Amino acid sequence: MRTKNRNRIAHISGNTIRQLIVSVFGMAIPFLVIHFSQKEIWGSFVSILLYTLFAVQVINWGNKEYMLRLFSLLPNKIKKNYSRILYSRLPLVFLFTIGSLLLFPLSYTFYIFIWILGRYFNHSTEALVIYEKKFNASILIETASFFVFLLPFYLLKDDFGIYSLLVNYSFYQFIRGTGYFLLFQKYLSAENMKTDTSYFKQAFPFFVLSILGFFTSKIDVYIIDYFENRTIVANYQVLNSLLVFAMSVAAFIYAPFTKNIYRNNKTTVAKIQKQLSLLGLFLVPIGLLFIHLITVFYLKTQFSFWFYSIAFFYVYPSFVYGIKIVELFKNHREKTVIKILLTGTLINTIISTILVYLNYGMSGALFGSAIAQLVQLILTVKPSLLKFEKE
Repeated sequence: MRTKNRNRIAHISGNTIRQLIVSVFGMAIPFLVIHFSQKEIWGSFVSILLYTLFAVQVINWGNKEYMLRLFSLLPNKIKKNYSRILYSRLPLVFLFTIGSLLLFPLSYTFYIFIWILGRYFNHSTEALVIYEKKFNASILIETASFFVFLLPFYLLKDDFGIYSLLVNYSFYQFIRGTGYFLLFQKYLSAENMKTDTSYFKQAFPFFVLSILGFFTSKIDVYIIDYFENRTIVANYQVLNSLLVFAMSVAAFIYAPFTKNIYRNNKTTVAKIQKQLSLLGLFLVPIGLLFIHLITVFYLKTQFSFWFYSIAFFYVYPSFVYGIKIVELFKNHREKTVIKILLTGTLINTIISTILVYLNYGMSGALFGSAIAQLVQLILTVKPSLLKFEKE
C-alpha cells in the first residue's frame, strides 16, 4: 500500500511539475516581451496568437481526450491508432497555414506554418505523455526548448519587435513539437499512416468539447482584442493566462489518473471529487494572491477586491466540476458535456460583449466569464436541469 501511495504521489508530482513548467514558461513569454520591448508589441502579437490557438484547436480535433479513452480501452492498439490519427489530421496544418494569408502579411506565412506544425506535433503526443507517464522527458524537452527561446532576447535586446518575436516564437514551438515527436517516434507505424476520415466523425464529440472549452476560457480575450487598445489587450491576455493557469491546477492533480477514473467505481470517484473541491478552497485564494502581486509589481496595474472576488468565482468551479466532466466521458455522455459547454460559451459571449461594449472593460469581460463558469458548475452537478437530460 505504501509503495502504491508513493507511486501515486510521484505521478501527481511529475505531471504537476511538468504542467507547472509548461504554464510558467508560457506565462513568462509576455513578461519577457514587455520587459525587452513594450506592452503594445505583445498586444499586437496577441492577434496572431489567437489565430494560431484557434487553428490548433481545430487541428487537434479532440485528439488528446479521444486518444486517452482509446488507449485506456484498447492498449494493444496504441501504435496503430496513434499513427492513423496523426496522419489523418496533417492536412489541417496546411489548411490553416494557407488561411493565415488572408489575415497576416505574406512574410509571416512560413513562421506561422512551423508554429502550427510544432503545436500539431506537441498536442499529438500529449495523450502518450500522460498515458505512458513520460513526465521527466517532457520536462527536459520543455526546459531545453525554452532556453533556446530565451537567447534572441539577449542578443537582440532593444531591437526586439513584432517580426522578431514571431520568428523566435515560431521556432520555439517547432523545436518543442519536434522534441515530442522524436520522443514517441517508436509508436509510428508506416503501414498505418493512412488518412482515415472516419476518425473525424468518431472524435467529433471530443472536438466540439475541446473547441467549446477553448472558447469558454478565451472568448473574453477575443472580445477584448476586438474592442480595446493594444495596451489593455496585453494586460488582459496576461491576466487571462494567469487565471486559466490557476484553473488548470485541478487538472494537473487528476490528469495522471484519468484512466483510473475511467476504471474505478462511482463512490471512489465521488470521494476524489470532494477532496479536490475542498483543496480548491485553499489553493484558489493563494493563487489569486500571487496573481495580485504579479499584476501590481510587474504589470503596474491594480485591481479592486471586487475584481478578485469575480476572479475567485471564475477559477474555483473547475475544482468542483473537473472530475465530473471526466465521469460524464466515462459514461459516454459527451452530448451532455457539449450542452453544458455550449451554454457556458454563449453566456460568456453575450454578457462579456455587452459589458465590454458598455465600457466596463476587463472587469466586464471577467464578470461574463465568471457567470459562465458558475452556470457550467450548476449544470455539471445537476445535468437534469438541461432539457431532455436525466440524472
